[in-house]
Amino acid sequence: MVRFASLLIFCLLCLGCAQIGSITGGSKDTIAPRIKGSNPMDGALNVQTRQIEIEFDEFVALQKPNENIVLLPSNVSYETRLVNKTLFIDLEQELEVNTTYSLYLNEAVKDITEGNDTLIQLVFSTGFELDSNEVFFQISDAYTNAPIQDATVGLFDSLAQNKPIYFSKTNEKGFAKLRAIADGSYFYAVFLDENKNNISDPDEAQFATMSPIHIDTNYTDTLHCKLSIPLMKKSPTQMEFIASHILALRKPSFLSFDEFYANEVDLTQLPTTQMNDDSIHYYLPTYYESLQIAVDTLKKKVRNEYPEAAITSLTLVKKFVLLPDSCCVRINFDRRIDSVKNEGLRIFLPVDSSLIALDLGVLLLKNALNIELGAAEFDRAILKIDSGAIIGINGSVNEAMDFVLQRKNSESLGDLNVAGYSSANKYFISLFKSEKLIDKRVDLTGNVNVSFNELIPGDYDVFLVEDKNNNGIWDSFDPETYTAPEKRFSLGRKVRVKANFEHEIEIRTPE
Repeated sequence: MVRFASLLIFCLLCLGCAQIGSITGGSKDTIAPRIKGSNPMDGALNVQTRQIEIEFDEFVALQKPNENIVLLPSNVSYETRLVNKTLFIDLEQELEVNTTYSLYLNEAVKDITEGNDTLIQLVFSTGFELDSNEVFFQISDAYTNAPIQDATVGLFDSLAQNKPIYFSKTNEKGFAKLRAIADGSYFYAVFLDENKNNISDPDEAQFATMSPIHIDTNYTDTLHCKLSIPLMKKSPTQMEFIASHILALRKPSFLSFDEFYANEVDLTQLPTTQMNDDSIHYYLPTYYESLQIAVDTLKKKVRNEYPEAAITSLTLVKKFVLLPDSCCVRINFDRRIDSVKNEGLRIFLPVDSSLIALDLGVLLLKNALNIELGAAEFDRAILKIDSGAIIGINGSVNEAMDFVLQRKNSESLGDLNVAGYSSANKYFISLFKSEKLIDKRVDLTGNVNVSFNELIPGDYDVFLVEDKNNNGIWDSFDPETYTAPEKRFSLGRKVRVKANFEHEIEIRTPE
């Protein structure tokens, strides 16, 4: 018997929308339309019809029915019409014999008040048997490990297919069920269908496998998938201007490209600054209203929302803290530094209302200065930077700056000890505060114990990250090689570091 078709699920997702207009107000309608009855009924056998009727429990509106109503196998064309609460689907061809059909209303039906929608599936067979196999999915975010709602899960006959032959969507806990599946071998993929085309596009979070699974009545596995944005090499979607002359690449999976051009300018040859753990700033030699980005064979246009302005000043972007044992202080600026005039930087100790000069050294670190404080011991000092002492790219210079360096004492800081097991793979541990990378320890194996000392009190995020390629950053899903995203483990909560306290945490990883 020839069998095709698709899953059966009633995934009624509750989506909150605007409040119903009323003089006296009223409660929100958060319930998507439900099926009151249908002909044929869900699960019906020996169906012989040229018309499908679906009655809903409330008045509804259709949204792009030609795109969002899907009948699989897709060899039948049809017309749709809505009469009161009933949707009529008129088939223009006879249905094939001994075939299981799945009708999907993929966000095609909305209630007329709040606009709540859902994925609805109606399954029936033209024969005496109904394909009855089921597959369960559990989907979570590869970076945060949180469950993902409204992710599309699909089965495919081949890797060359771009639309699934069976599909469903995950609920608020990240679970999805595909049912009414015929015996056979299938590839599977998961993606966030942001443009509603039922296709896994390159710039959407996704996961896929190049190894098929065989599904029959004995298949009982739940497929656990980690969803992530593909390699930026394939889709530079997170490009944006952050200043008139600065282009930012957000959270790339790796930090180098074979070909990377913007308006015929080779971005790989421009000055850059790596910010935190996962973003790069590119400093452009001139002003562009927009850039046509080319990464290998893909192209993306990025508009500059900032007005053209001369780059005349360097701006301090991060305050510094002088720790008890610090022999230097780092000053970060908003763009890359080209050179520095050491004689324009001086440090003084306030003694008896006067200033005593100290020797210092200056180390240039891309967009930062590392200022060596010398051997003198002090709790408080004054750092003076003359105007024009620091020269950034594009000819930018600093304004005169005076800073008070107040050394923290040990009692005002806290320590954090992190234990974890990393098996035989390479791992690294990264420490974040307010989504900024504070510290990272790389090249870890086995039972790891890492100490982060002299931390400013506050809430921190700690991650134990698989690093299979030993590149020191977290790699997302690679759609070219079908390489799964690297595993990332955490406590699932922030760690509060208190002053004068030593904290102990353990990050557990699955065996």
